Amino acid sequence: MTIKQALTLQNIMIILCIFMLVLLGQKALGIKGKMETVREAGRLYAAGELIAAENQYRLAAANTAIRYKEEEIAARLKELAPITAIRSSLRGLVLTLEDQLTVKDFTGYMESYASLLSLKSKYMVTGGPYEVYYRQLSAGSGISEKMTAGFRQFKEQFLAELTESQKSGANNTTGTASAEGFKWSLLQIPDAYYGGAGAKEKLLAAKFEAHDTARLKALAAAGSFGPMLDSALSMEEAYKSHSYTADWVEDQVQESATLILNKDLDGGRTAAFAGHAVAYRKYAESAGLKSSKVLKLIDNSTTRLLREAARQVRGGQYAEAIRLYGDLNPLQDTSEAVAAATLAWNTAEPLRLLPGGDVQGSYTLTASVTGRYGAKAAVAGVDASGRLVYAEMSDDGIISTRNGGTVPDAAALTELTFDESLSVYSEVPVVAAIGSREDGRRTFTAYTIRPEGISQLFSFAGGSYELMTEDGSIRVSDTDLADGQDGQTAIFRQLNGTYEFSEIYREVTYTPIDATQLELHPYEKVNLSCDIYIDSAGRTIASSNGRYLILQGETGGVTGLAVASGQFENGYDIAETDAGEQYVPVFIVDSVGSLSIQMP
Repeated sequence: MTIKQALTLQNIMIILCIFMLVLLGQKALGIKGKMETVREAGRLYAAGELIAAENQYRLAAANTAIRYKEEEIAARLKELAPITAIRSSLRGLVLTLEDQLTVKDFTGYMESYASLLSLKSKYMVTGGPYEVYYRQLSAGSGISEKMTAGFRQFKEQFLAELTESQKSGANNTTGTASAEGFKWSLLQIPDAYYGGAGAKEKLLAAKFEAHDTARLKALAAAGSFGPMLDSALSMEEAYKSHSYTADWVEDQVQESATLILNKDLDGGRTAAFAGHAVAYRKYAESAGLKSSKVLKLIDNSTTRLLREAARQVRGGQYAEAIRLYGDLNPLQDTSEAVAAATLAWNTAEPLRLLPGGDVQGSYTLTASVTGRYGAKAAVAGVDASGRLVYAEMSDDGIISTRNGGTVPDAAALTELTFDESLSVYSEVPVVAAIGSREDGRRTFTAYTIRPEGISQLFSFAGGSYELMTEDGSIRVSDTDLADGQDGQTAIFRQLNGTYEFSEIYREVTYTPIDATQLELHPYEKVNLSCDIYIDSAGRTIASSNGRYLILQGETGGVTGLAVASGQFENGYDIAETDAGEQYVPVFIVDSVGSLSIQMP
């Protein structure tokens, strides 16, 4: 028989009847069940078993087989709505906690914990109408066990990750920023899940300290002083933002910084010490530290090093002192000390004032003076090319340099000197270059040093030279005048700023005469004995062998018995004598030598 043959109208009607009977049976059972549920709910409600009653009323409300005491059910459910809310909230939290634990959503878990606290604060009020019901529903939901297990799982996870971060931080210096998140997560877990506030504080303090000190020690051991301080500051700020006190961070910074700074000092690495000290001072300022043993170490060491640099200056170790001052400059402004040390060095070693003077062999001859010619120090030098160079330093350390021409016969020079007598006479520094010759004479070339430049003052050859201050001429002994004669003394006079040959020096001799013979020796160098006095008109009068003379010239203010040297140039004038005014000869005096006895 086929399906088409079986599905006759009669058969279809039979099937429909059977289906209707089943539905009617189910309907009847639903009606009966709802009625029984309502009756049970009423009994439980009357017995005060409100949790069970609320559950039965909810089942009855969900049964739509018949509308039966709907108003009563609705009223009871409205009355028991808090119990419904507690049950529903707890069930939802349990499901949410399971999902959050599965995906390790700690942030969501803490939100669920906050929701549970909020629920408890609303319904679990001591003496409140729903305290008992909340306790029963909570116990029945297993949420406390679930919450405890979840926090234990998160705590073990974060502690393990913190330990792993500690190991990683101790083995490298690349940073472990994620560890900070583990810390704050551990702090968020409520005290109760650690066994109390004391147990929590003890455990976390030990773990945090071990982690932080390992990280800071690793950075210090790697020489990463700045990163260590930055890491410590970051730690302190993070702890502060979480209202947590971590004294070990600063303690470890103090220990590591002290160790590193002392190593710098012991190793003579002053520049490294200064750099580390500056970094620590910045850290201390950012951390709000007014004092610490490291700051004290820095201050005391800086003072000691500055004293050492000053001692080096006093001991002539100028380069060492300047280097030390330079190393300390980032820590404390030492520019004035460097300038003072440089000034002292240049004063002690004027050669340094010359360009390239600090390079050995740059100058073949040098001469220097200090505290002369308006300069703190002055130096002249002949460089390798034979050029004359002059430099001077003012009291405030300013250096000025002037370049001259090439010194004649520079290769034969034996001495360079400042000529004091010529400098005084010229009122500017005069430098003389002296050389040797095969004929035994020496060459003398002098230069005046003026603000506008260097000029040659003279150049000649001879045995020696002497400045005659009375007229500014220069006498040169054994002068080479290219005439083939030796032993001549030449006189050079200044003309247009340079000395030129004037004449051969002839030594003057004076002929002793009597005053009565004066007219017999006109224009001759003579000397005569006389008695000198000053007349009422202030004239110098000489009395000699009954004759009077007026003395003019270099009398030197001598009176009394004397010898006057000079010459008569056929001049006469009025003089006041013992016999009255007389017309007497005028004697031009070169010098007067007193014959009077000087009492001691």
